[in-house]
Amino acid sequence: MSMKLIGPVYLIGGQDYNRVYVDWPANDANVYLVDTGDTLVMVDCGCGDSLFGIMDNVKRSGLDVHDLSHLLLTHAHFPHAAAAEAVRRNGAKVFASAEAAEAVESGDMRTAAYHYHREFPVCEEVIVVDDGQVIEVGATKFEVIALPGHSPGCVGYCVSSDEGRLLFCGDTVRSPLLDSFRNRLDYDRAAYAESLKKLLDGPPEVLYPGHGPFCLSNAQVWIEEELKKVLAHS
Repeated sequence: MSMKLIGPVYLIGGQDYNRVYVDWPANDANVYLVDTGDTLVMVDCGCGDSLFGIMDNVKRSGLDVHDLSHLLLTHAHFPHAAAAEAVRRNGAKVFASAEAAEAVESGDMRTAAYHYHREFPVCEEVIVVDDGQVIEVGATKFEVIALPGHSPGCVGYCVSSDEGRLLFCGDTVRSPLLDSFRNRLDYDRAAYAESLKKLLDGPPEVLYPGHGPFCLSNAQVWIEEELKKVLAHS
């Protein structure tokens, strides 16, 4: 299955929505696909075990997996990035921040694979992106926004559409109904708070988080609630 969302965006993977299934908990982040009108862009890619199902969901969306040209990683953690090498071998270029690129190319503890009792399949080639950089794919522009805190290399990707600004925010913002995990070695509370304040200076209309439900309007409220959660935990 797949799910058409606001803008040129599809949900094609993620344990929270049972788009794919493997037999261990918390295995996948939400995996999104953007139809740029030229080629296809995937945002995060899951744990690897589920990749066959994710690619099948691309086909079920009426799209061609051979048109997948870019994989944009929000950060290096296992549920978001462990399938990166497999997607790269499928023909897509992989993009990430400098810190995340270094982590997925080495497969070290910054990937948090230890948290899932797994080994991280290293990705052999990652293109580094910087804060403020714009990645143009067809008629679609992805603005890179540095959002450190959940991990040092977290970034978001912002796309403008007729419905407003859509932000793929990784684990920086989650539904106010969900806990935000801080039990990772590289969590930085102060940096996290600054990233959320940065988002409040001109917030997007729509949030596509790495886990759980989407915020399809008035995203400022979710960002403010996330900031309250961060500040409440020393």
